[in-house]
Order: sequence, then C-alpha cells, then structure tokens
Amino acid sequence: MNSHPSFPLRAGAALPALPFAAARPALRAMAQEHELPILHDADTSLTIEIPGFGHYCFTAEGEGSAILVSAALPDRLHMLKEGFAEHLEHLQPGTAASLRWPDDGAAGTLPPDVQFTTVLSVAPLGRNFLRIRLQAQDLSGFGDDAIHFRLLLPPAGCTDPEYPKIDTSGRTLWPKGAKALHRPVYTARRVCAHSGLLEFDLFLHAGGRASAWAQNAAAGHQLAIAGPGGGGIPDAEEILLYADETAIPAAARILESLQPGTRGRATLLTDGAAACGYPLTAPPGISLRWLDRQAGDSLGGCARAEFPEHPGAFLWFAGEKSEVQPLRDAARAAGVASGQRYIAAYWSLP
Repeated sequence: MNSHPSFPLRAGAALPALPFAAARPALRAMAQEHELPILHDADTSLTIEIPGFGHYCFTAEGEGSAILVSAALPDRLHMLKEGFAEHLEHLQPGTAASLRWPDDGAAGTLPPDVQFTTVLSVAPLGRNFLRIRLQAQDLSGFGDDAIHFRLLLPPAGCTDPEYPKIDTSGRTLWPKGAKALHRPVYTARRVCAHSGLLEFDLFLHAGGRASAWAQNAAAGHQLAIAGPGGGGIPDAEEILLYADETAIPAAARILESLQPGTRGRATLLTDGAAACGYPLTAPPGISLRWLDRQAGDSLGGCARAEFPEHPGAFLWFAGEKSEVQPLRDAARAAGVASGQRYIAAYWSLP
C-alpha cells in the first residue's frame, strides 16, 4: 500500500474478517455519501482522500483486507483512525472493538488532538461577543486548512471532571452520563504557534453553556480543547459567504485570509442588522451586506436565491440547522461540486 508523499505519517491495521470484495462497494458508497474523492479504485485496492487530512488506502489481504491511513500531522492521523473505526462499526457491527493498530501504544492516554490551555484574558467585543485568549501547549496543527476547534466543558459545578482517553482500537472514549462534556465548536481567530497564543471570539446568548462558562472565566483558569478540525480558508477566485452571529468570527477569519484579487460578497444576518458591533470589514473585491432577522430576512433563502447566479463561486454558509439541508439539496441539484461549497449548521432551534 502506498500513501501520498505529502502525508508522511502512517498507521496500518489488518482486517482479516472484512473481505475486500464485499467491503469495496460499501467503502465506495461511504466516500460518495460524504463526497470524498476516490483517488484509486481497482479489484484489489481502493484509495479515498479526506481533503486536508490524509488518505485511506484499502487493499485485499488474503481472505480479508488491510488499511493504511496516512496524514501530515499526528492529530490528523488520530482523527482519521478514529473515523475509520466508526465506519468499520457501520460495515460490521461489533467489530470496531477488535481493531488494532500495531504501531499504536497510546491506549489509555489523551487523544493527540486534545490539550489543556490556560486562559490569559477575557474581554468584551462589540455588543454580544467576548474575545478569549488562551495559552496553549502545541498549536502546530492550526493553520488555514483547519480553522475550527472544540471547547471541552465539564458540567457546571463538577469538581472532578473526566476527559477523553484512547481505547485499544484507536477510538476516543468520551465521558458519559453526569460527567459528559459539552463540546461546542469555535473558530481560531488568531494563532501564534511560536508563542502558543490562541484567540477566539464567543457569541453570548441566553442559556448557552459556553456563554455561562465564558462569563465566569478569568485569567489563570484551565480549559481543555480539541482540534483543530473542520473546514479551512476557501481557495477561490469568487466567494459567496453567508453567516449569522454564531459564524461571524469564522466569516471574519475567512475574509481577512482570502487571496488578493478574490471577488464576491459576504452576507451577515443579525438581530437589528449590524447592531452586534463585531469589528468586521471586507477586503477589496468583496462587498459586505447586513441582513436584519427582526425584519424577516432569511439567510438560507437569500443564499438559495443568489448562488445559482454565480456559477463557479465558492458557496460558504453557516447558520441555523433547519436552513442547512435545503441549501445543500439546492447546491447538489445545481451541480455545485463538493470542493466548491461549505454548508454547515452552527446551532439549532430548541
């Protein structure tokens, strides 16, 4: 099995109970369902790309199969191994627990994408945001290809929190029950790998567990995070970007990181148009428009009406869950390739 030279880290495992001939159609279907590129497809081998992360390479081995996972960074390698364990459980329920990576001696330790940070400062930003600065241990994986990460928040009042561990199959075991962690996703607004500085902006809203944590956080407090992961900065000549308050920090990171000469429009939805006061500007070539939720404006409706008029533009959308699937369906029906869109739910109505 061969991995792409740009993904030097590798982990292999034998799958003796998974006949390749039977697994191949299911693996292809999995790739198509998640819109993952298939780089190689033959009678005895199959290679699937996970854009920005690495490759899965499957081969026939005796009566069964074998897998080689390749990635550029340890945290990416772990996430791919964990993701495959989940897919294997769908292919053959009950078999993921027997998956073994011979080169993995990490069972019982923290996953490589989890680390503990220290709060440096918490400061108001605009009318409804807080800017939080953290001192982290290792930010080498944070780049423009993966700009999101998770907070790992114990239940309120928990004095002896538990954190995830790796099991013998390479999967992450998360605390459950009364010690289950809240794991909201945020955007890294500023990263300095040399100094270990990580900065993110949190939208405050009533009833939010992350909002409650942030309003009580102070310099010196400890915070566990997981990541990076998720989407990165689009590489496009034209972009149509749609975001509500929860995604405005991600929109700001993207807008300030676009290549010179990129053209398009950024559409932001808030209560009362630009009333949130978040400091956001559009670079030359990108127009900025604010919508007002209280006036009945619809972020999803606006996106569905506009993107067909811009064939070839990258479609970036993040907002409330109920608006996501209709836009995904419309984008697929219009033939927008998976590499030309990012459509994500950042929150959901009760």
